Amino acid sequence: VQFFASFGDGTVVQDEEILAARNTDWRRQYHGKSQVLVRPKSTEDLSEILKYCNQERIAVVPQAGKTGLVGGSVPILDELILSTERLNNIIGIDRVSGILRCQSGCILSDLQEYASHHNHIFPVDLGAKGSCQIGGNISTNAGGQYFYRYGSLAANVLGLQAVLPDGSILDLNFTNACLKNNTGYKLHQLFIGAEGTLGIVTGASIHCPRLPSSRQA
Repeated sequence: VQFFASFGDGTVVQDEEILAARNTDWRRQYHGKSQVLVRPKSTEDLSEILKYCNQERIAVVPQAGKTGLVGGSVPILDELILSTERLNNIIGIDRVSGILRCQSGCILSDLQEYASHHNHIFPVDLGAKGSCQIGGNISTNAGGQYFYRYGSLAANVLGLQAVLPDGSILDLNFTNACLKNNTGYKLHQLFIGAEGTLGIVTGASIHCPRLPSSRQA
């Protein structure tokens, strides 16, 4: 706990009431016994935390908005809960290409509002948009009601930043994402739907189409 606390105030949470909520899924069907919640505020901090946990063989459960219905983000036993909630910075959007870059802890509705303000539409919409995080959406390969109009997350996520269990930070077309890129392996696609088993998504570059001028139902 002392190691995790070295990353600043608010990083470590051991409040029993908060932990009780974090150890239980949305439907209250799964229950864990984690005694520590860690909330890094940067990709670099998250990297150091994972590196330490890997060296000390501490089990980790990544947790985003905790809106899933299958208990995937709830500890089985007493694993460390690692939340991405403070990685919530919207980096920006290219108004020509519509490529939006953000951290994984951004709330989906905030991204929708931001894209709309810049005359683009965020290509994902879920009932849990007010609390789910884009990193969790990507890691669970969420669908939603825009799927048939704008395609899957795999079709719209152009690049990712992710941290491997050993602390390595990967930039998988995250910084230099572009609409047409047919070079090399599309390694970022491996993290879509991987649910944190390969590493933790910390950033995403996502294509946002132009905002429609009208709608018909």
